[in-house]
Amino acid sequence: MAEPPNIERAEKTVERIIRDANSAADVVSRIRALFKQSVDTRLYTALASVINEARSLMALEASRRRVRMDMRIDGDFPLVTIDRVQIQQVLINLIRNGMEAMDSIAGDRVLGIRMRHMGDVIQTDISDRGQGIEFPERIFEPFFTTKEDGMGMGLAICRSIVESHGGRLWAENNEPHGATFIFTLPVEMKAVP
Repeated sequence: MAEPPNIERAEKTVERIIRDANSAADVVSRIRALFKQSVDTRLYTALASVINEARSLMALEASRRRVRMDMRIDGDFPLVTIDRVQIQQVLINLIRNGMEAMDSIAGDRVLGIRMRHMGDVIQTDISDRGQGIEFPERIFEPFFTTKEDGMGMGLAICRSIVESHGGRLWAENNEPHGATFIFTLPVEMKAVP
């Protein structure tokens, strides 16, 4: 827009944008390739044990942030075929995000973790009492972030992991406040002779 136009600066800016876009595309491609390779590391697993491990790993951070984790896993659940490490990373990311969402609230900081068997899926809900989600339709987009120091990759990676396992991941706002992140994983169906 300058008079005269600074073509050299504009070319350098466009080159940087293209380089950054190509770099981001490479990151996403490598992550997708990682998920495809993980099919070999999937085992029949009790999801409740993975949730318990993630909860234990986050216990110190919960204590430091004065967050109580309220876990409800009722009944016996069928096994799921998962890459245990990847699903644990999804859980840790969602639990940490829920804790961070409550950093600014003065009241009770409770993070709910609930697991339910619903037909042919096991559904896991992680809910917080924070401010809620301003852009629920955009938070799973790569490089979209609501955090000052965030990269905007955590939720995009979580969704890719869950989808690579045949499940879904989405978010909903709670009434009157807070948010719930919900993901499903397919139940391992046994063949009938």
